Amino acid sequence: MKLLLQYQIRITVVLLMGTACGYAQSDFPVNTSALQKINPNIHGINLNSKAGVVFSNINYGEGTSAENNYLYGNIAFQDLNFSIGVDVNSFSLNQFGLKQNNLRLSYAYNFKVGYESYFIGGVDVGVTSQIIDQDVLVFQDQLNAQLGTIIGSSIDPLAKLKPSTNYFEIGASGLIYSEKYLIGLHLAHLNQPNISFNKETQTKKEIAITLISALELDINPYGRGILPENTFFFGSLYGQLQGGTTRFVSSQELQLSNFSIGFFESLVRYKENSAMDLGLVSTIAFENFLFNLSYTFQSDSKTSNTPSIFEIGLRFSFDRFLSNRRGYYKRLNTDNL
Repeated sequence: MKLLLQYQIRITVVLLMGTACGYAQSDFPVNTSALQKINPNIHGINLNSKAGVVFSNINYGEGTSAENNYLYGNIAFQDLNFSIGVDVNSFSLNQFGLKQNNLRLSYAYNFKVGYESYFIGGVDVGVTSQIIDQDVLVFQDQLNAQLGTIIGSSIDPLAKLKPSTNYFEIGASGLIYSEKYLIGLHLAHLNQPNISFNKETQTKKEIAITLISALELDINPYGRGILPENTFFFGSLYGQLQGGTTRFVSSQELQLSNFSIGFFESLVRYKENSAMDLGLVSTIAFENFLFNLSYTFQSDSKTSNTPSIFEIGLRFSFDRFLSNRRGYYKRLNTDNL
């Protein structure tokens, strides 16, 4: 009986974790105002203190959905050239009872490496907890084949358990940036923690290598034509390699004073399967506030079920000079350094 129960637990956990891995892209916001989720050194750019939140609704169709809520913030110590950031992420796969919460702390230190360029070196540590709510699971003894109904409770021993796991993560990153560009590298899960719900087995979380780059150009430097005087192009690209998964995400935005609009593309490949997503992104800035909105279109694929993702976010910057910017809403700045 004990061996049979352990076997049932392993099979159930493997199926749920396999499903969760399919939704892994929810771990990355498409909003370019939250790039620190990809590389925590973004918290240290220009040594500005800020706080924000991003809410995401992920719809896979046929009644399957997920929610991802992301809260972040950092405190910058300008005189000491470093910033401390915190990221809190909550992910819920509703129909399967899987909930994951993550807390990450990061430290980023600024070095001047040129006339207008700076290097940020940083480390980050995180704690992740996962739990499976057995109340949403349906067991064999709950099914009534004759009536086609589901009984409310089960006497299966597995129904009394609540599988959970907790693990600790370590990461490191480096980034070079200026008023026009940034390029960085982040190494996540360096300690390769055991993420298995069954501690008798070892399922290591593979190291993730992420490269990120961005470019910002003033496309109306003389204030001529129909475009606002402060008009910029902002483009970003990041790629990630983790085990058998490869991901590329690029975005292109036109910043028109305090309003921006653009689009992005995402390509994910896992072994022999691949999927491509397209989406729209927009931001509206007012003094110290930045409101952002994005939508990912669901695409048809024979090998994977790609979702539609709706995200809405709000960020507040504690920079007391933002109210006097007069429409100069560049993404990359070094005016505090």
